[in-house]
Amino acid sequence: MDRPYSPPGAEAAALRLALPPPPALSGLVHHFHIEYASAGRVVVPASPLAQLTFFIAGGSLLPPEQGQRRLLNQAFLCGPMARAMPAEWQPGTTFVSALIEPSRFAGLFGLPLNELLSLPVALDDAVPGLPCRELQDSLLATRSAGEWVRLMSDWLLRLAARRDDALRAAFRLPAGLLFSPAETIALQHGISVRQFERRFLAAYGQNLRETRRLARYARALALMMSCPRPLPRGQLTRIAMDAGYHDQAHMVRDFSELLGRTPGGVLAGPDAGELRLLRYDERSRPAVVQGW
Repeated sequence: MDRPYSPPGAEAAALRLALPPPPALSGLVHHFHIEYASAGRVVVPASPLAQLTFFIAGGSLLPPEQGQRRLLNQAFLCGPMARAMPAEWQPGTTFVSALIEPSRFAGLFGLPLNELLSLPVALDDAVPGLPCRELQDSLLATRSAGEWVRLMSDWLLRLAARRDDALRAAFRLPAGLLFSPAETIALQHGISVRQFERRFLAAYGQNLRETRRLARYARALALMMSCPRPLPRGQLTRIAMDAGYHDQAHMVRDFSELLGRTPGGVLAGPDAGELRLLRYDERSRPAVVQGW
């Protein structure tokens, strides 16, 4: 966790870490992701989680907009990824991300999450005036991955304290209700179905149907990541059932549309390939798969 950071130009082996949040951020941050000294083409996978990311070095070339590729190399916010997105990391790219529970995002940053669906936006543009310069300078000044997470955690805790009223008022759906009929959920909240749909869209970034779809996919990914390799015979069918799919074919269709790969293709890919953002070692994996 405290592997030293090498400045750009120095030789360094790529490293990927996932760390759980401190207890005070439980329910707000799902986990922290640290990418160290990576480069090359990568697929940013679909995900129901929002994120806050600070770059330590390098940057990411995003797909073309109006014929031109955009280099993202500053702190940014992004909503859930409704589809996988290709990117190309510059040599030595190093960053730390807080993967944020979607229902907490709007209260924390004052932005409806549907405005940032699958869209990375520079933090200064998304929330003008947010005091983050000191945090960025502190991140650049240290060489410890553990210290990066501590600095981000302290900053998020201060922000959450200032936004306490908004966080308390934010619409949050208990996990056990996600797959209930919309009418049942609305009735339990004492609001109309239309009011529920509006609140849900702003809080989760997508409508109920698409959020359920991403939740099944995330659950299936977590089960795949937790299974031994190679998978025992019939394990993919069991994963599909446990994740809430009708059958394995249903899971294959969702993975093909959301990730651009079949479940078998996800499992067979190399650890250093374009899907490396789904590859974690035994130390990091529990932080990623918990809660799904």
